Amino acid sequence: YVYAREEKNWVHASAYRDWVVQSLNADMPYDRFLLLQIAADQVVPPNSPDLAAMGFLTLGRRFLGVTHDIIDDRIDVVMRGTQALTVACARCHDHKFDPIPTRDYYALYGVFQSCAEALVPCAIGTNAELAALEKKNRELMTKRREEQMKRTRDRVTDYLQATRELDKYPEEVFGQILDANDLNPFIVHRFVAWLEKHPGVELTEERLKQPDSPAFVPDEHIANIEMYFPTGVTTELWKAQGDVDRHLIKTSTAPAYATILKDRALPSTPRVFTRGNPLTKGDAVPRQFLSIFGNQTPFTKGSGRLELAQAIIDPRNPLTARVMVNRIWQHHFGRGLVSTPSDFGKQGSPPSHPELLDWLATEFIRSGWSIKHMHRLIMLSEAYKQRSDGVMENWSDGQQSITPLLHHSNVPHRLSFEEARDAWLAAAGRLNLRVGGRPEPLFAASNTRRTLYAFVDRENLPAVMRTFDFANPDLSIPQRTETTVPQQALFGLNHPFLVQQAKALVKRVSTEKSPEGRIGLLYRYLFQRSPKADELASALSFVAVDEKPVLAENDHAKAWQHGFGEWDEKTGRVKTFTPLPHFTGHAWQGDEDWPNAKLGWAQLTPEGGHPGNNRQHAVVRRWIAPADGRYDLRSTLIHEPKVGDGIRAFVSHSRLGKLLGTKLHGSKADLSLTSIAFQKGDTLDFIVDIDIGLNSDQFLWSPQLSGTQTIAGSGGDTPSEVWDAKKDFTASPKTTLTSWEQLAQVLMLSNEFMFVD
Repeated sequence: YVYAREEKNWVHASAYRDWVVQSLNADMPYDRFLLLQIAADQVVPPNSPDLAAMGFLTLGRRFLGVTHDIIDDRIDVVMRGTQALTVACARCHDHKFDPIPTRDYYALYGVFQSCAEALVPCAIGTNAELAALEKKNRELMTKRREEQMKRTRDRVTDYLQATRELDKYPEEVFGQILDANDLNPFIVHRFVAWLEKHPGVELTEERLKQPDSPAFVPDEHIANIEMYFPTGVTTELWKAQGDVDRHLIKTSTAPAYATILKDRALPSTPRVFTRGNPLTKGDAVPRQFLSIFGNQTPFTKGSGRLELAQAIIDPRNPLTARVMVNRIWQHHFGRGLVSTPSDFGKQGSPPSHPELLDWLATEFIRSGWSIKHMHRLIMLSEAYKQRSDGVMENWSDGQQSITPLLHHSNVPHRLSFEEARDAWLAAAGRLNLRVGGRPEPLFAASNTRRTLYAFVDRENLPAVMRTFDFANPDLSIPQRTETTVPQQALFGLNHPFLVQQAKALVKRVSTEKSPEGRIGLLYRYLFQRSPKADELASALSFVAVDEKPVLAENDHAKAWQHGFGEWDEKTGRVKTFTPLPHFTGHAWQGDEDWPNAKLGWAQLTPEGGHPGNNRQHAVVRRWIAPADGRYDLRSTLIHEPKVGDGIRAFVSHSRLGKLLGTKLHGSKADLSLTSIAFQKGDTLDFIVDIDIGLNSDQFLWSPQLSGTQTIAGSGGDTPSEVWDAKKDFTASPKTTLTSWEQLAQVLMLSNEFMFVD
């Protein structure tokens, strides 16, 4: 979504999420809820927490900086989200089915084209380090803007000549590398636009310094003006902005910031792109609301974004209230009165009960746009209170077709993944109800917060979310699909998260001394009822087996540790061994991201790994002898890349020191030994660091140790065992569940728990 030079994580994602939660909890009127999300910058004071609302417009895809696509996404989000109209379909031609001409699309395009992104505080706070980074960023931006404006003014003759050779200067070329001496295609087209707008006007030195001149670079966020600069300068400016962004993301004491849209000083007059091609501009159109709502007057206040918001929330607008009450109905019944909640056009489904939809919309506005009032109204209705499993055998086809709309929940529907995870944590007594704050890794051992607060990486969405039909974070998604696939059951049976909750639930019910009492508590925590007689009998029979946890067949994982340190040539050992802090499920590394700011490229996987960025951060795979004895080592170290200068590797015994050492570059080496003497608790370290420079230092090395252990008091040696770094690689030794824990897990995965009826 973004180039590597940019910080890929959003500064303001958590601020927007927290604002939405607080607004819904406080029952903010829906009309104001929309107004703030579209134009908060024009209705609230600076530093207001309500500025975070504009994440609605600024948290979309970046499309590698393609302005036309970013604006298209914003039009789609606003119009499908609030009006259930597919206006984006009119980008290249008049809408095929609905009365939405291309002129309407570009009228809205002009609104967003006349806005610029800005990173602003949405709370009052001081932070010396942040202030220093912002000052450095501002000073650098000011310097580079002045340099670029001077370069353009100095070459105005060349730019004017280039306006006659436009075939050499495409308007937007991504991936093109520009030097400071090159003519910038973007600026060439600014000259073209200026000349068309000011025919016969002379471009004097003073004229070139005016804000509307083609040589002027606006004082805006780098995201808005990166196309003005040579490639090297753009990278430099993004790095400075990235330093600010990373501080805001990673520093817990940093104040909350929001990325907002603000109106540009000189709003643009949009022109229709013929067939959607920005190079073939057609007629100019005024910035205004959709013509489908009657005669519209052009927007006159800045970009028109505030007027757009006011047109959307106008009580006379026939769609805004209907679209929202339909979504509320869908939330409770599993299906809306209009089953296509983001498409009220001809291609969408007609309302099953239009009079009911009209009445709900009227009541919504009459209540002061109160969302909580609508929830209460629907949940106290006779339709909601009816059974969802009514007998329909004797009903006519016509009656059966409307049954889903008369019953509580048409068909019992499964909890979404987020709801299920929260429910599992709540049943286990572990759900952290703290509201707000920064996101946390979904399956971090310490993360027991609601799934709403999980970190979502759009580029690397966790597989479990895709397995459970998580909404595509790239698009406006009106409703989720619901699939039933084997991977969902396998997650429930095998994922450590479910195992942890089952264990916690059993611990929670252990206050009851009798088996019957514990089973009763299990049912009350999970199903809010007591077990039936046959359920109690079955559960008692199930837990009557051995209750002790049993180590899984492969208990060798506890012999291995994964860390980093610095190789000491004098002692032939690692100076200090520090465990790598983060386990991804496949690798041990410094943080969730890789490489990361903590430990750089340091990583260990089952097959091998990558050393850290310098010799102070060698990666160390450590084996701990489980008992006295002699062991054989078999291992092959492989460094495949031909570039760079290779790696260094060592095998070190905690008592005996260095046993083996080598340097490799695009080759492999056999690092094996026989009959190494160990005492219980001795360690054998497999160490890899960079040679001279950091470049293509990934390696393959998964050693195996085998031998006989001499256990005191056993009267002899135990049979030979094998410790395999690849097969034994895991976060921790695995254990099987007790019968009580298995029962808890089975009940957590039951239909009664997983479905709402």
